[in-house]
Amino acid sequence: MSGPSRSLSAIARELGLNRRTVSKYVRAATWQECVRTRRPRRPTTLDPYLDYLQRRWEKGEHNATVLHQELVAKGYRAHYQRIKMAVAPPGRGLPIDTPRERPPSPRQVARWITTTPADTACTPPRDSAGCSSTARN
Repeated sequence: MSGPSRSLSAIARELGLNRRTVSKYVRAATWQECVRTRRPRRPTTLDPYLDYLQRRWEKGEHNATVLHQELVAKGYRAHYQRIKMAVAPPGRGLPIDTPRERPPSPRQVARWITTTPADTACTPPRDSAGCSSTARN
């Protein structure tokens, strides 16, 4: 690389990165050195029961409490929470117990505010199902 040398801090400022990150990239000989590797998964107390859980899930049992009680009867000794996380990890959106009614999205509320006349006695719809008798502020 020819030309004027720049400090790591100046490069970090320009790129919007941490100085340590820039330093790591500068020291690396290849891009593979900068990529994180996944650690192998460690075995858990739930592993011997995963096939059973999968079969029960496919048969339609999606209640983590019921699954936990069944596994305890089979000799499982860990906490209910581990089963709950196994059948519905965060972000995956699998149903565990009963689904809850969702509140209106900000977009639905904004649409309601911009399209409903101010003198109309109507509350924001939960599922665009109409008005109630409560007055809008």
